[in-house]
Amino acid sequence: MSVIGIVCEFNPFHNGHKYLIDSVKKSPDDIAVAVMSGNFVQRAEPALFPKEIRIKAALSCGVDIVLELPFLYATASAEIFAENAVRILNAFGCEKIAFGAENTELSLLEKAVDVICAPEFDEELKNELSKGVSYPAARQAAFDKYGVECDISLPNNILAIEYLKAVKKLDSRLIPTAVNRIGAGYNDDFALGDFASATHIRNLIEKGESYQKLVPENTLGIYENTIKSGNSVSRRNYNIAVMSLLRGRLDDCWSQIANMAEGLDNRIKTAIINCNSLNEIYDSAKTKRFTHSRVRRAVLSAALGVTETDMSIKAPYCRLLGFNREASEMLGGLAKSSKLPFVTSFSDILKADSSDVKRVFEFENKSSNIYNLFLQNTVKASTEMTYMPIKMN
Repeated sequence: MSVIGIVCEFNPFHNGHKYLIDSVKKSPDDIAVAVMSGNFVQRAEPALFPKEIRIKAALSCGVDIVLELPFLYATASAEIFAENAVRILNAFGCEKIAFGAENTELSLLEKAVDVICAPEFDEELKNELSKGVSYPAARQAAFDKYGVECDISLPNNILAIEYLKAVKKLDSRLIPTAVNRIGAGYNDDFALGDFASATHIRNLIEKGESYQKLVPENTLGIYENTIKSGNSVSRRNYNIAVMSLLRGRLDDCWSQIANMAEGLDNRIKTAIINCNSLNEIYDSAKTKRFTHSRVRRAVLSAALGVTETDMSIKAPYCRLLGFNREASEMLGGLAKSSKLPFVTSFSDILKADSSDVKRVFEFENKSSNIYNLFLQNTVKASTEMTYMPIKMN
């Protein structure tokens, strides 16, 4: 029996996710522990469905325990995202970490980690950036000089390398397993057979087009009921809510806002004044130096007041979001031996003797409060304070 950690967004859970889980659960006694982004994902956007829906979908398809990757880290750079996810899985007692990758040869990925972590790599990167190319292109060009045949610009490879970096940095006992990503690529807006990216599936759902063959059968009822009940995100609601927050903060000093950099704060402020939508802001503020991803994260950080100091906090707790009957017995032992405070309710947050626990949860509550306004049928505030873990039989 193994306790296998998986880092995920499940936005939404699809056939590729099921393939990953089935590939790593070798025994009926194996336990899959997913550390999952809450209501916001790494693109610094709201998840299409609330976390409760994505938890139910995951638990119906082979995931046994779902922990939360808090908002601060779920919307951060790949490095911060991965390090804090690994920190939670390691503290919870997972023995392995499994992830998808375009390159699954671990020795090759580990060589890539050695290159990127070498002090001289930063100098090579600076030299490439000075040529005026984009950050991703400069990073790949600097990397290619070391003769390691690995494409570090591919989305799954980026995260795979960051997971391995985090395991090494934290001196974790987690044993890595890389599973080949099959079907369409991460950002491809098309399907290959029964496999498609979450991006493509979200686009189909939002257009009201057929997506059913691209997700496991067990999830269909969950998704269909969610869509019919108006419990999915409205892009219009999202745009209005965040634009309102941003325009209300134009007079604030943004120098300490997370994901900002010299020059980016002024570009974003100018864009907020002149643009009428978030997409217009992203396009207007983007440069070769500041990628779309960087701009989106900076904009969301500004909207919610996330500072660099907040981002420096390391994941301070393991929060249980859901579990199934098969994992019930083992869950108690894992919770008891957790190296981080184990949180199942708001009362655990209140009892915690840690300002970091309270600060990280504060952003969970704040982000969920505005997320609830993005839904087609809006929801009241403070749902994080009454949330209890979902148990599925």
